[in-house]
Amino acid sequence: MTGNSRGRSIAIGLWACVFIAGYYVFFMQPRLNRNANQLNGAVSTSDPNAMVSSSGAVFVTVPWKSLPDVERFQLTDQTGANFDSADLNGHVYAVSFFFSSCPTICRDLNRQLQQLGEQLRDVDVQLLTITVDPDVDTPEVLGRYAQDFGAVPERWRFLTGAMHRIKQLGEHSFRVIIDKAEHTDKIHIVDKWGRFRDRFQWNDPDDMKRCAVVVRELAAETKPPLDAEIVTRNAMAGIEPVDWDSVPWIREFYVIDQNGKKYSSRDLTGEVWLGSFFFSTCPGVCIKQNQYLSALQDRLGDRKLKIVSITTDPQKDTPAVLTDYAQQLHALPDQWLFCSANEKLTRRIAAEFFKASVGGDHHTSRLFVVDRWGQVRGSFDWQQPDHEAQLLALVDQCSTELSPVAKFNRIDP
Repeated sequence: MTGNSRGRSIAIGLWACVFIAGYYVFFMQPRLNRNANQLNGAVSTSDPNAMVSSSGAVFVTVPWKSLPDVERFQLTDQTGANFDSADLNGHVYAVSFFFSSCPTICRDLNRQLQQLGEQLRDVDVQLLTITVDPDVDTPEVLGRYAQDFGAVPERWRFLTGAMHRIKQLGEHSFRVIIDKAEHTDKIHIVDKWGRFRDRFQWNDPDDMKRCAVVVRELAAETKPPLDAEIVTRNAMAGIEPVDWDSVPWIREFYVIDQNGKKYSSRDLTGEVWLGSFFFSTCPGVCIKQNQYLSALQDRLGDRKLKIVSITTDPQKDTPAVLTDYAQQLHALPDQWLFCSANEKLTRRIAAEFFKASVGGDHHTSRLFVVDRWGQVRGSFDWQQPDHEAQLLALVDQCSTELSPVAKFNRIDP
């Protein structure tokens, strides 16, 4: 081959490499991102915040407000003592799942947790390792197992309890499979404020190094990062489920406001708000209730209290209808939202989030106080004169709380 021929071959080869690289960047990489997103629970590849690491891990950047919270759970530890997650309010903790008779992966996972605990011995972090085989893994069995890892109950708890409670925790809070034959091998990190902050792969050395760094950062937080953007592998954060039927219990919800904008209950994190139900063509109690709320706006004084009114007739109450309805009530646009969701979802929001009844032409006429962390703290009958004072007292109380209240008695006079 002549020098010119070799030169032409090299040039052609270089151009081929450029073409392949361009094809990968513009065609294959989005596809890989999409596949990885789907595997990790994300539902959209158009999300400009999604990133895929060299190992295939999916990271998203989301507002801290969008991170899901972990519902309170109560189990039994390896000493036979009752455990209540509410006692960890204000502490960072890690959650993992295992079963004691697993001869391979579970032991390797727990060795990694042992090493993590040693690396973070100077950090306020709790380790919670929860069995997925509670029939076998009694406190006595867990106690012997914990000794193999030198686990001190005050620092590292091995937990057991009713299987339905364990499944509820895994499926509702962490969206993972809870089953002896197939269970998650991820380590889930919960911040001081009860938010599912991130998750880590135990057998990925780089991810475990990142885990130690993240835990130290979370332990150093002194207040909820309300306005922060968080980079996390919790790829489900801030993403509306494609199929609400796949969500076993609604603890956050998405609606459309009177401006046609998608709105999440998580968007109100950090604010105390009132929830209510109505429909615009209601000739009786609804208009009186909303006239009451309109007047209440003027009586709030310096209280920054948002009102979220959800229609029970979404077919008729379009954004345009709700906009006109809001104007008739002189609703302050930055304070009072009129929202809609499909009928089935609306019933579920009422029943599961507010613990109220909505169906057909009937709906609750109570007003619901929701605290800064998305917890419904009480409901009140606006038609009872003494209820307003109780409602405003609860609003004032919730406004002063700087972190989620894990133990409270809901007020429903």
